[in-house]
Amino acid sequence: MGEAKIGASNVPYVDRHLLKFSQAWTLGLTALAFILQAPVVVVIAAVALAVSAVAPGISPFRILYRSVAVPTGLLTPRVVEDDPAPHRFAQGVGTTFLIASSLVLFFTPAAAVGWTLDLIVFALSSLNFAVGFCAGCFVYYHLGRLGLLPRVRYAGGFHWRGV
Repeated sequence: MGEAKIGASNVPYVDRHLLKFSQAWTLGLTALAFILQAPVVVVIAAVALAVSAVAPGISPFRILYRSVAVPTGLLTPRVVEDDPAPHRFAQGVGTTFLIASSLVLFFTPAAAVGWTLDLIVFALSSLNFAVGFCAGCFVYYHLGRLGLLPRVRYAGGFHWRGV
């Protein structure tokens, strides 16, 4: 995710395959944590998502994508015009849920609540991965329409692109 400069204007873009790669890792980590009942894996997923949201250039998912998936030919970049902010917002929401899950799992006896938060991230990542609907992006666009978040930086609004 980033911005390309075309002429005097900035055109926001994202690499769709990097987004899918990140979603796949999020799915895998949240599922693994639940299956193994391993709260430490929830923490790993939370940290990876947090770095992706706050400092996308050093995201563990991006590093794996660029150093393993692309060079081996597993994936090729698919860069499209799109605002990266809603995707980072969605990662931030996932981070928040996973941090809350970790706190509950490590510091309270309410394990069911902690695992439910983990499974919410799993379910929303699954939805995005399978059919291309980003619930966090949807919320971002609507909060932008209400003036609570910046509007997207290009014409249009939320468009579900499907798979």
